[in-house]
Amino acid sequence: MTTIKDSNDLLSFLVGQAGSRKDWFGFTQQRITAVALAHEIAANHADKMTPSEAVNYAIDLNQEIYNKIINNRK
Repeated sequence: MTTIKDSNDLLSFLVGQAGSRKDWFGFTQQRITAVALAHEIAANHADKMTPSEAVNYAIDLNQEIYNKIINNRK
């Protein structure tokens, strides 16, 4: 079992899964990524964004990642 401590660990895990499985980026992985992104965005932009804005941005970003990278849609 992989222990995820920070965003670098999460990225390494996702890259590893992408190389070994076709169904690696399902609903659970999307939600975990969105939570990690929201925390990272909030930590870096707390002076510019409300928590709600950071979460909404993370959700939008996660959807774009899924559409353009995972599903390869334009």
